[in-house]
Amino acid sequence: MTRISDPLKKVWMLFLLGGGLLSGSCGNSRENIPHRLPVIEEILGDTASQDYIDPTGYPGNREMLPIGIFGTSMEDLQLAETLLGLDEHDNITGMPGTDGIKDFAGEHFEFVCAPPAADSARVDMIRNIAGLFRWNDDRPPVKALVVASDLATVEVWKDLQDLVKFCKPEVCTFNVLQAGINKALEYVRNYHGDRNNQVTIGIIAPAETFLLKAYDCLTEDVAVASQVFSADTMPSLIHPQYRIRRDLIRAYHFNYSNGGMNYRGSRYYPSSMEVKSMDNAVRYAVTSLVEQLLNGSHPRLKYIILGDNTLLNYKDIILESVTSLRNFRKDNRYVYRHIIDPEVVLIEPHKEAAIQLYRCLRQNRLAAFRTTPSCIRIYAPEKPDLTKYPLLNVCINN
Repeated sequence: MTRISDPLKKVWMLFLLGGGLLSGSCGNSRENIPHRLPVIEEILGDTASQDYIDPTGYPGNREMLPIGIFGTSMEDLQLAETLLGLDEHDNITGMPGTDGIKDFAGEHFEFVCAPPAADSARVDMIRNIAGLFRWNDDRPPVKALVVASDLATVEVWKDLQDLVKFCKPEVCTFNVLQAGINKALEYVRNYHGDRNNQVTIGIIAPAETFLLKAYDCLTEDVAVASQVFSADTMPSLIHPQYRIRRDLIRAYHFNYSNGGMNYRGSRYYPSSMEVKSMDNAVRYAVTSLVEQLLNGSHPRLKYIILGDNTLLNYKDIILESVTSLRNFRKDNRYVYRHIIDPEVVLIEPHKEAAIQLYRCLRQNRLAAFRTTPSCIRIYAPEKPDLTKYPLLNVCINN
């Protein structure tokens, strides 16, 4: 195991009983680094270092090596769930189209979750990622790597490219954040080049991601509306950041059944009100996002990037909320219809990264094509809550 804190030596083995390098950074990673960091020089050149990577040390049968996933939070485990559930290709031909067989059936995965120390975050992340590129006890190096963490992508993506450049053979690397951005830009380039057909891209993501300026590059090419989302904080009439606006209570289209809302007084004229369910928190976020488009000269909302892991489980609620807002009337007129496209498209960064990974493995003849079940080893400071991940929870052997 690489230099990760001692708690990470706990490993959970899960057996699932089921069947190139990313180009472009869109400015969301560290820019204009004049030379390699000392830690990279150490990893690549100091044979006495425990972090040293031997560029000739990769096994010959690379297709049987695992796929690496790096995260800085246990929530990044959502990427593994996405990979295990993906069925977007014909596994015989490799062409787009479902075939009833999971795209990564038979693959082995190594998930490393390493929350970095605040005073050495960049160096810690580089060392922990580098550990996936060499043998560690019984763990082989990976044949491909996907960075699930937005923090790691912003802070060390270009550093990671320095490492990969000197690994022989090179390891295909991707990141979730950039995959979502690239898909949004692809849509804009392909379908909205005409000045009379411009659109807005909505982004719903955690506050931490926006603080990292992870999506700032999009504003250079397209209109953007950003909405902060927190799965741990419920909106209320008095919350300083997630405040329910009295004039929008009908527009939120909250679901009041099953204790989804806590309020006193009238439903639409309450003395107090607080969201008590995740689906209503999602409705609040979507409404708040769309409301922003009324202020200013935004073109119509066409795409929404789901930048928070939780949102992937509420896609139906998001689209339902968008439809409700498009049909919402006040004083006998549609309030939002002119700023919402009739067919809003959700962009799932995890899914886009998974598709890129699959194509890379096929193009480089690195797909395992095992007939045995997929499996994943988890290196983390705590045991994961597998109730959030049905595919990962199929079978677990501690």
